[in-house]
Amino acid sequence: METRRKILNINLLIVKIKAILSTLILLLFIPVTFSGIGLYFAPSGRIARITNWTFLGFSKESLEAMHNVPGMVFGALVVIHLLLNFKIYKNEIICLIRTKT
Repeated sequence: METRRKILNINLLIVKIKAILSTLILLLFIPVTFSGIGLYFAPSGRIARITNWTFLGFSKESLEAMHNVPGMVFGALVVIHLLLNFKIYKNEIICLIRTKT
């Protein structure tokens, strides 16, 4: 009975970690996407500085900072997410390969 309780506690901890990880990924997706859209429409650095270009009140420099820092954390969290769910992904790939269309 004690062993079963420990296994349940470990499984619950893993589920909580995955939930926190997914929530952080979702929260970081918002500034990375927003800043990515702004940087897509931004002129080159020199023109942006000369014209004081902004995207919804954010300068190109602030968009770059908003994109780079959360983007690196976002990427690291995605890698951890993939590692934690490797078994699921492996089974899905096997299912795709074996399924005839």
